[in-house]
Amino acid sequence: MIAVEIRRARPEDRPAILAISAQIWGGEDYVPHVLDGWLLDEGFVVAELDGQVTGFAKMTLLSPGEVWLEGLRVDPAQRGRGVAKSLARHQLDAALTLKPRSIRFATAEENVESLHIAGKQGFREVARFTYVEGSVQDQTTLPEVVPICDVAQAWEFVRASPAHGDAHGLLALGWRFPELTMARFADLVAAGAAFACGDPVRGVLVQAPDPYAADLYAAIAFLDGDDEAWDALLRFAHAKAHSNGQTTLAAMVPGEERVETFARHGLAPVPYFRYVLVLEYPLP
Repeated sequence: MIAVEIRRARPEDRPAILAISAQIWGGEDYVPHVLDGWLLDEGFVVAELDGQVTGFAKMTLLSPGEVWLEGLRVDPAQRGRGVAKSLARHQLDAALTLKPRSIRFATAEENVESLHIAGKQGFREVARFTYVEGSVQDQTTLPEVVPICDVAQAWEFVRASPAHGDAHGLLALGWRFPELTMARFADLVAAGAAFACGDPVRGVLVQAPDPYAADLYAAIAFLDGDDEAWDALLRFAHAKAHSNGQTTLAAMVPGEERVETFARHGLAPVPYFRYVLVLEYPLP
């Protein structure tokens, strides 16, 4: 078997990377939206066979000690030649050299090959999300939903919420799931991305641009509350996205209980996959 060479990606690899990406998810892969930034990062590598780029993968440090593995892609014409296994092994080894506190990645449930390789490496599922999306609706901004001022009170609500537990304490920013810590939550509040309903707080929404999608997408990264708060916050999410000129609203919904609630507000599971799984490597 020809050895797979793995090296840092270079700008001249762009055409080959885009050609591979175009064959992923029916041409709907997110990699073209982030490629410029990835090419500047030493954690972005490509795999070569016979001098041809046949795959790539990205390692990202979300915060000190928090490693996220993403974007592993292989040319469909080159599958079965050990490229994916070589990339996965390289990325895990590179992550372990950082002596992190966590190593995680996410993939769709349908990605059987990736899940098989990850299972062999020791990764285990820690959270499961349903991806939903829909067209942005023009709704009146609700006066009872306001930007968060009291970070401590809102954080206590988030930390105790079912959504936080179902998400394994992770924040759903597109296909990236960083740890939702109080410090990260405070940064989101400071950035104007976090909103609350009620005083005392009865619901919290975190809404931000999806870093993996075109600017016309808005992402609900966190949402929980009582029934009235859910209704108010989802209507507010539509109104906010509409005011920003965005056309699609999307969310990664932890657990199953609230999928129907999102559907009532126009955000439904897509037909080509249902679940997004977050897997974690066991560390001492």
